[in-house]
Amino acid sequence: MATSGWGAIGGGAWGAPSPKPNAEEEEEAQRPTAPSAGTFGSSTGAYGSAYSAPSPPQQLPQPDLATTSQRSQGFNNGGFGSTAGAYGQSAAGGGQSSFNSATAGSAQGDAALRRKEAELAAKEKQLKELESKLATENKKNWPICYPILYHNIAEDIPEKARRVVREGYIAWWGLLLCLLWNWFCTCVMLGQQVNQKVPSWFLALLYLICGVPLSWWLWYKRLYNGAKNDSALSYVWFFVWFAVHTAFCIWATIAVPFSANQWSFAGFVTALNALDRNNFAGTVYLVGAGCWGVLATWSCWVIVDVFLHFRGKGGIKQAKEDAKKEAALTAFRQAAGNQV
Repeated sequence: MATSGWGAIGGGAWGAPSPKPNAEEEEEAQRPTAPSAGTFGSSTGAYGSAYSAPSPPQQLPQPDLATTSQRSQGFNNGGFGSTAGAYGQSAAGGGQSSFNSATAGSAQGDAALRRKEAELAAKEKQLKELESKLATENKKNWPICYPILYHNIAEDIPEKARRVVREGYIAWWGLLLCLLWNWFCTCVMLGQQVNQKVPSWFLALLYLICGVPLSWWLWYKRLYNGAKNDSALSYVWFFVWFAVHTAFCIWATIAVPFSANQWSFAGFVTALNALDRNNFAGTVYLVGAGCWGVLATWSCWVIVDVFLHFRGKGGIKQAKEDAKKEAALTAFRQAAGNQV
């Protein structure tokens, strides 16, 4: 009775708990402690029903494993650690797009460089053509025996104006021949017993030396440049100076003698006076008078023909417009020079 009682007591509240298998202990240790049904929990002992131990503090709910896995997968798909994430995608896809854009930019740069090289080659070719043209223009080719000037009607003058320019060129050569023959006539008179033969010789030489270059620059080059550049003002200056030339030829054809230039012009009146002195001298002066007469007639024809050509190109109206443009251009250059 006593044994069973103390045994009961030993197996009860005051007794040692019965041993459990190790597997069950491990299972209990792994299993979370469930909250007791009582206020402070119940015990298997005798005092468990009367006095319940306080329950352990409530644990926080653990995150769902599926949610954590999904989040870890989300981090792997869009986080920092994956090439498919925010920075990974920009590093992978962005790198590919940057490579493609770099390739396209390089191709565009090569195309622009080729265009620039083509433009530079075209400009270089144009400059070479201009330099060759300028070199050709500045190349002296006239006269053939001793070139001192550039002169080329076939290359510089338009086809419609070549005829009048050639007519003026023939007039210039006619003046040169007449002045040479006129000086030769005075040389013949030096061997004759006449008065004023030395002053006449010097005057004839002066006409030759001054008349040839002045006629070239004053009226022939005006006609040449007017036809070449289609300049109405050059035509106007040609008419002014060529009228002086025509008057000079008419005067030389008549050759009214004065004291100082009694024999300086080989005209008809001078030729008649020379025939009274010497037949040879008179004949030479008659040939000179005929040359001056032909040149005067030709000069009258040239000035009329050039005027008809000039009127067909606009005439005086075009010359006035060119004068206005030239005046405006001069005023602009002066204003620009004052600003500088």
